[in-house]
Order: sequence, then structure tokens, then C-alpha cells
Amino acid sequence: MNPLQKKRNGFFYKQLIAVVGINILTLLIMAGLLYSSFITAYEDNLKEVMSSKIRLLAASSTSALVFDDRESAVTLLSSLKEHTATRYVQIYDADRQLFAEYRRPGQLVDVDIDDFESDAFFKNKNIYLSQPILINSEYLGVIVISADTNSLNEQKNHYVLIASAVLFISLLLAYLLNWQLQKRLTAPISELMKLVGYVAKNKKYHRRLNNARDDEIGDLTLGVNTMLDTIEAHETQLFQRANYDELTQLPNRHLLMERLAHGINTATRNKTEIALLFLDLDRFKVINDSLGHRVGDELLVQVAGKLVRTLRKSDSISRWGGDEFVMLLENIKNVKDINNIVEKIVEELAKPTMTGGHLLHVSTSIGIARFPQDGDDSLSLLKHADISMYRAKAKGPGKFEYFNPAMLNDSVKRLTLEVTAHEAFEKKDFFMVYQPQVAVTSGSVIGFEALIRWNFNGSFVSPDEFLPVIEEIGLMHDLSLWVLEQACQQNVDWQNAGLPPVSIAVNLPPSFILHIDCAQLIQSILRKTGLAAKYLEIELTENTFIGPALGAISVLQSLRDIGVVIALDDFGTGYSCLSYLKDLPIRTLKIDGTFIQELGVSQASEGIVQSIITLGKGLGMTLVAECVETEQQRSLLEDMECDIIQGYLYSKPLPAADAASFLMAQSTD
Repeated sequence: MNPLQKKRNGFFYKQLIAVVGINILTLLIMAGLLYSSFITAYEDNLKEVMSSKIRLLAASSTSALVFDDRESAVTLLSSLKEHTATRYVQIYDADRQLFAEYRRPGQLVDVDIDDFESDAFFKNKNIYLSQPILINSEYLGVIVISADTNSLNEQKNHYVLIASAVLFISLLLAYLLNWQLQKRLTAPISELMKLVGYVAKNKKYHRRLNNARDDEIGDLTLGVNTMLDTIEAHETQLFQRANYDELTQLPNRHLLMERLAHGINTATRNKTEIALLFLDLDRFKVINDSLGHRVGDELLVQVAGKLVRTLRKSDSISRWGGDEFVMLLENIKNVKDINNIVEKIVEELAKPTMTGGHLLHVSTSIGIARFPQDGDDSLSLLKHADISMYRAKAKGPGKFEYFNPAMLNDSVKRLTLEVTAHEAFEKKDFFMVYQPQVAVTSGSVIGFEALIRWNFNGSFVSPDEFLPVIEEIGLMHDLSLWVLEQACQQNVDWQNAGLPPVSIAVNLPPSFILHIDCAQLIQSILRKTGLAAKYLEIELTENTFIGPALGAISVLQSLRDIGVVIALDDFGTGYSCLSYLKDLPIRTLKIDGTFIQELGVSQASEGIVQSIITLGKGLGMTLVAECVETEQQRSLLEDMECDIIQGYLYSKPLPAADAASFLMAQSTD
């Protein structure tokens, strides 16, 4: 008889088969428990990620439903193209009528809106979620989303492959072990089972088996530990990506919303207050555009570090997106607590920052909303803090503002302006007016300042209101080109009509001057309209020459070389350094109107105006006084040897035809 056959019929073989059978059964149980735990955790995480995504979509789609803006809603939903797992997403209005949708090509809507449940569920290897769309507890509609679970299937296949490899190795080892070694398997397998039970029950992957053995059991232990390392690392990575900003490592908006909800619950239970600060960096776009995104990103990291240093232990901060940050202040006793933190923020950010070889000065506009006074839920507090931030930004750099219910009307108006701004060009709702500039000594008109106005539904919107909106939605460059061309063409039309040649002054924002083709664009408009360069004056604010914007000097030098006059507007209120003012290609200084209006009332203002005029004269510049309204102001300016005055004393801003008549009347006197 074959010895192998005899061995197969012996006790040892039967015992070995039993041991192998027990090993296989044990490993299958372990694999099943790990598989169940892993899949459950993965599905839970997938549900959380998709829930976070649909909540953000719901919050972002409120304005579209409020204003029945289906195009904006479709645009919002189409942003999910980059998320390849998304099958379709739909927005239904309050009447359960389809408002907007996005579907990945080839995907069908396979679940009716009425079949969606309150919680996420899986069906046909897909995940389905729904989220009501609310504003101030008012039901506006519902958003539903479906995504495939291909990534989950890949993880399942990967797990099966690993488990199969482990089972194969275990089977091979079992055949190589003898009866004595079989006894030694019992203890480590028992420990392994305890670990598997702990992982399955608690869904925690931090525990490991002690791997001191240099044998097959040690290999098996290492394999299990490695598998747990992989799962734990994956869980950590998913948690980090879902909750923290990749650039600054600050909590992201998802984690902030969780902390804010917890803070509201705690404050409600303890009858305490919390405050939400919405921060937006001032002039960050200028820095980003002029120095590049790398420097901009580095600056954001440094700003994040500064903001963290202003926190108390009970506070938290997150990066909301772009150059926006949100700070949650808990255990607030009074307004003084908030003001102290705001002052720390202002003080910390006021310190110059060396970034990318540039010494940068950064400030922030801060909007503040308090619980429970300004809102009893997370969305309301965020909305009201955001609204307050825009009000603070309108006051100038480095300002803060507490929420006031009256701001809601301004917010609605601002949103309306944003929606209709794009149409204003096509409807020709923008138009130009012209304010005369008069020589002090002769009283003759030497030029006009071109000013833009917006006829919004029959009423006029102040430039202070709509220009920040235009800047934010990315239309400032196009608007600046339009204003330039309109002003130049109007000046040519006046000259062609036989009127005396005068200069035309146009205000341009720093973002336009920093454009790579700025000088070429202005020269192109001059050629197109036929206006001589010497009749065009470009007005800039002092902020144009702060920090990175010093690069604008070369652009202005090019314009000066072809004959364009450069003027510095609102001089005296900004931060320009007098040490380099003499080197700027500036021919005209315009004294800020706040000083002019106090002439004859404030000796301090008179001293400032006289100093500016003396400084300008010393640099060979022409001095222009704005906002002149009284004969006393004119007389004082004449005594101070100011060159040109502009203001209601002579005329308010006029339509083109009236400006031509004014010029004609002055020329015939």
C-alpha cells in the first residue's frame, strides 16, 4: 500500500484535516466580521459624505428657488460633473414639481420622488438621499441625489482578494505544521478572535495583536495588523478630507456646521450665548492676481496661523472657502468679550507678513451674528454673519459690523443686483454723467470727471452699492473697458461738435491697472475713438500703490510716456508712503472731499489741505479739490493756491448733453 495512502487513512491526517477545518472556519469568521465591519463603516462614511454634499447643495439652492432662477440651479447642479459617482440630482419645488436637475449621460431616474426616505438608503448598487430645502424654517422644496457605489464594489473586491490570500497562506501553513504545533495555534487564534470581536463590535481599528513570533502565526498576526493599519489609515484619511481644509489644515465648513450645531445645543441647554464671526480678507484678490496663487496660498496659511493665535480654548475657527474664515465663539458673556477678540484679530493681522519675498499688510472685514438674538439655528447665524460682513466691507478695510435685522433688506437688494448685473449691459441700464472741473483763478472749464450710474428698474443705484457687487461677480474689468470707451468717445464727440478741447477723467480700480494688458487696452481705446492721449486722465486711489500693487507703477509709466495724465484720487485718507510718492508717475493730486467740506469749520482740516497743496506744488503736481459746495471753500482754496475745483458749487454731475451746454456756456463767457 502506498505510504501516502496509509498516511491519509491514519489518525494524524484526520487530526490535521480537523485542524485545517477549524483554521479555515476561524479565518472565515474573522474575515466575515472584518468584512461586515469594514463595509458597514464604508457605507456609513459614504452616507455621511453624500449627506454633507446634499446639505451644501440644499443651502446653495435656496436663492435659486426664492427667485425662481432655474438657470442658476442647473449651473449649481452641473458642478457635480466632476463627481463622477453622481448619477443624477434633482430639485423639486414646494409643489413637488421638478425645478432643476442634472443627470450623468446614460443615467435614468429610477426612484420616484415620493419613494425617497428621510435617511439615505441603498438600492440596485446605488445610494439615494433626499434633503428638504428650508429658509427660516419655511419649506421651499426638496433636493434628491443618487450616486453609484462602484468605489465600494472595488473595495469589496480588494478585500476578497486579500482575504483569499490570507486563507491560502493559512491552509498552506496548516499542512506544514505537526500535531504539536497545532496545540500552539489555539492561544493566538483565541487572541485573534477577541480582536476581531472588538473591531466588529466597536468599529474601532486602533488595537493590534502582539507580534513577537517569528513563524507562520506571526505572519498571520502581521497580516491582520496590516489590514487594520490599512483600514485605520483609510478611515483617518476619509475623516481628514471630510472635515479639514487641505491647504490650511483648519476645520472645513462641514466640521464647522457640526461644531456650530453642538454649540447651539450647549448654549440652549446652559442658557448662554455664542457668537459667529464671518471674516473676509480685504484686497486678497489684488494680492492673488498680482503675485500669483502660490503666494496667495502661502498668505492664507499664515493668516490662518494668526487667527488661531487669537482663539480662546473654547473657540474654534474654520476656513469657509477662498479667503473667507468663520470663527465660533462660545461661552460669550457680553459684547465686550466679542470686541476683545475682534480687537485681537485686527491687531494680529495688522502685523506685516513676509510672504514669497514680499512684505504684505493684510486686514479683514468681519460680520458678527449672536445666538440667540440673531438666529436660533446654524443657517440663520451664518446668513446673518455673512450679511454683516458685507456691510462691514462697505465701510472700508479692517472694519467689523454686528448684525441688524435692517440689513436683510440690503441683502435682498444686493442679491437682486448680483442677479441683474449681467443683464444691465444688454439692456443699457448703465450710463455716464460728467462733472465739470473748473480752474480756480479763471473760472473756466478745463475738464470733466466721467462717472458711471445704473438705472435699476427706474431708480438710480449708488456706485458705492453696485461697484462692489460688480467686482465680486467678475464684471469689473468689462465695466472699466466700457466706461473708458464711453468717456473717450464722448470727449471726441464734443470736440467734433466744435467745443473747446478739455480733459476727461476716468476712475479705474487697482484690478484693472494690474491686468497684464492694461496699457495696451487703453492705447487700443484711444486709437479706436481717436482721442489724443493728453485729453485722457486716469484716476487711481492710494490703495493701488500698496504692497504688491507697486507693480502698477510700470504700467502707469508706460501710459505717462504716451501722454496720458495720471491722477491720485482721494488723497489724504489712504496709506501711501510719502517716501516713494515723488517717484510715482503722477501729475495730479485730488484732495479728498472730507477735508474740503470742513474748510472754514475745522482748523485741522485747513492745515491738512494746505499741507497737501504745499506738498503737491513742491512735486510739480496739479492740485484738484473735490466736493466744493460753498463760496467760502472756494475762496480759501484760492488763497491756498489750489489749481482746480470740482463740486456742486459749479455743477452736479450732468448728462452728456447738459455737460456740453455747460461747456459751451463757459466758453462763451
